[in-house]
Amino acid sequence: MATLEELSRRVELLEHQLQTVIEDRLGRQEDVQAIERLQYSYGYYLDGLLYDAITELFAEDAAIEIGQRGRYQGKANIRRFLYEVLGTGVAGLSREQIINHTQYQGLVSIGDDRQSARARFRALIQASAPAPRDGESQQQQTAALMWSDGVYENRYVRENGQWKFALLWWSPTFYVTHPYERLWFDSVQPSTVFPPQRASYAANADLGRVFMPYHYRHPVTGEAVLEQVVK
Repeated sequence: MATLEELSRRVELLEHQLQTVIEDRLGRQEDVQAIERLQYSYGYYLDGLLYDAITELFAEDAAIEIGQRGRYQGKANIRRFLYEVLGTGVAGLSREQIINHTQYQGLVSIGDDRQSARARFRALIQASAPAPRDGESQQQQTAALMWSDGVYENRYVRENGQWKFALLWWSPTFYVTHPYERLWFDSVQPSTVFPPQRASYAANADLGRVFMPYHYRHPVTGEAVLEQVVK
């Protein structure tokens, strides 16, 4: 029969094991939330073509591959890819530009050592129609929005204590353009029958649209992120 001292040691050991399990499970859940926040932040920053903010989400030796554009390795090359391949050389939206990345269906798997992770997400994208085809002017092009769907199969790494992209890899499942007769950016004017108690948040004068400020800071740099506009 075990002595009282032996039973006490067993209880201490079980408490230690239980505490270890609880801390590990809680830590993994926090890792999942941090990675989801990283992924969703990427989508919102891409909506505004905020290439500098996006670049800071990547580890130094990370890679990016979007569609069949090839894979770009290293943070400096990722930044140049965003500006010069994905974009037009400058960050920010132009007046008639539309782009939305809806990120969802996230499945995150944390590595055994909690220093690496993998995740699969889906993105539904609404964007301005592609550039005119060869021999077609902007005026000849039918007014249309582009819709696209695709899947991310990403890798993440904990660098200097923060989760960052090690690989952002997106493969489209389809692209399609949808013609429209009219495009506008705002709802109706305030009611004169029952006026509001306060005016609406002011629209961006350069874009003619409302862009709500980000309530959160950059998940890696901790800095406030502001919208950019290409006039």
